[in-house]
Amino acid sequence: MKKMGWLIAIGYSLLFGMEGKEIFDTKCASCHDYYIPFNELKRNAQSNNTLLNLKAPTLNQLSYGVRMNIGDLKADEETQRMEVEAFVEDYIAAPHRKKNVVPSEMTKFFPAMPSMEGRLNEEEIEALSNFIFDYDEAMVIEHSAPAVDFEKAKALAKQENKIIMIRGVLPYCKWCIKMDREVMVEKEVVEALLKDFVVVKTDVALEKLPLGMQSLGTPSFYFIKSDGTTIIAQTRGYREKQEFLELLDTIRRQAKQ
Repeated sequence: MKKMGWLIAIGYSLLFGMEGKEIFDTKCASCHDYYIPFNELKRNAQSNNTLLNLKAPTLNQLSYGVRMNIGDLKADEETQRMEVEAFVEDYIAAPHRKKNVVPSEMTKFFPAMPSMEGRLNEEEIEALSNFIFDYDEAMVIEHSAPAVDFEKAKALAKQENKIIMIRGVLPYCKWCIKMDREVMVEKEVVEALLKDFVVVKTDVALEKLPLGMQSLGTPSFYFIKSDGTTIIAQTRGYREKQEFLELLDTIRRQAKQ
């Protein structure tokens, strides 16, 4: 019975996602681009929008903004979704810069958004808000190196002679979220991980780390040799792209010792 309920919930989520995309395409996409990497958006803001000439914040900016600023990150997801829906309904009816969920330095060059009051009904607002809410996480998964569970990681590491990298995260850890969006999706990082590493992503509040390792906090990284049992290093803290690439280089050298 529980499995049936889960399948029904997934079905509704997919339905809302499809409807939400259609609504976004017809009502929002003429101004809002879908996905542009955050570091590129930062460079664009520094150029006062002369690099990309955007009309409005991108969908990944909006999705990240509502996830981080609307509701309680530590609350259950359904509660936050309801709060996001209420925010979207209010904002599209009466937009104002003071309500922005995207930082002002990223939006100061955009014209004020016109009101869309009366242009969407309740069902459309619900579908659109769910689509916006889900988009951010979907883009992180799409643009990052794939993550597997530890048992599969051991098999892949042994088969391909790669290093296992376990990422210790929490869903409400702001530095974990920042690293996901600004570092782990960068092309050079993805290429480096695909070449020499197998990635495991672990919610340290729900899962124990393997090999008797204790959580260092979040974000944290635990590196294991291809034999699946030899710990290379354990470290904690957010790193910018170049710092993270340097860490991976260090781990590669240590793995050969």
